[in-house]
Amino acid sequence: MRDSIEKLFVEYEKAFNLLDVEKQVPLFAEHFISAGPRGSIAQSRDEFAKMANKAAEFYRSMGQTSAKILSMNEIPISNEYSMVRIHWGVTFKKTGNKLIEFDVTYFIQKIGPEPKIIMFITHQDEEKAMKELGLLG
Repeated sequence: MRDSIEKLFVEYEKAFNLLDVEKQVPLFAEHFISAGPRGSIAQSRDEFAKMANKAAEFYRSMGQTSAKILSMNEIPISNEYSMVRIHWGVTFKKTGNKLIEFDVTYFIQKIGPEPKIIMFITHQDEEKAMKELGLLG
């Protein structure tokens, strides 16, 4: 794992754990793609900031109490790009100390002074998983 990539995800983990959108947004490229089982969307960092604020409020309303990286695996694609698979563990008030685990794959651009997230792919259907956990009605 390259130090700059590891540093990026240490910062991302801190921000996600605190649901701190202000600290998450600068870690993304000016334009990027988010994707998952329900499709994909290309968006600007400004559009992401608005969506991320709504997502943070949603996680707060679901009672998220912590988020941490359980494992991280980088696969270099070229000198400028890497794919990083993160295995997350999140806790909610309703689930107590039981970690809810899920995977997200991130594509990282290493152009410029700091690496940036240019794409992420969620592996699970979040809404379906939350319903199964009893977090959503």
